[in-house]
Amino acid sequence: MKINVTLLSVIFCSGLAFGQKSISKNGVTIDTKPLHCNVPSEGYEADLIQLAVVNTTNEVKTITYSFQLYYDGQCATCDQPEYVYTQVLQPKEKLEGVCLDRTNLGLTIFDHMPANLTKTQLTDFNIIHVSVH
Repeated sequence: MKINVTLLSVIFCSGLAFGQKSISKNGVTIDTKPLHCNVPSEGYEADLIQLAVVNTTNEVKTITYSFQLYYDGQCATCDQPEYVYTQVLQPKEKLEGVCLDRTNLGLTIFDHMPANLTKTQLTDFNIIHVSVH
């Protein structure tokens, strides 16, 4: 019985960790959370991971980061230079990913679409190589 409770706790807690990740470095924070997008006018429905990048200082900050995105257990973006993003934030500015935003790349991560459209699903992700200047 103890093993079953422990196993369920590990599974439950690991799901929460996957759903939200946070990074804080040199006055800039990155928080993530799930984002469901349903835009019928574009014929688009998908689940994403939304990034909120916040400059908590009174100075302009430039943040650079990249992603390791694992789909169905395989890293799709490891060592891929096109997955390096740079954001410039004004003092106290917050940038947040939104559905179908084609101008602020790097503020959302594709998770999955409805099963009838694709079976590919994000199984893990990491925000890496974070530098703030």
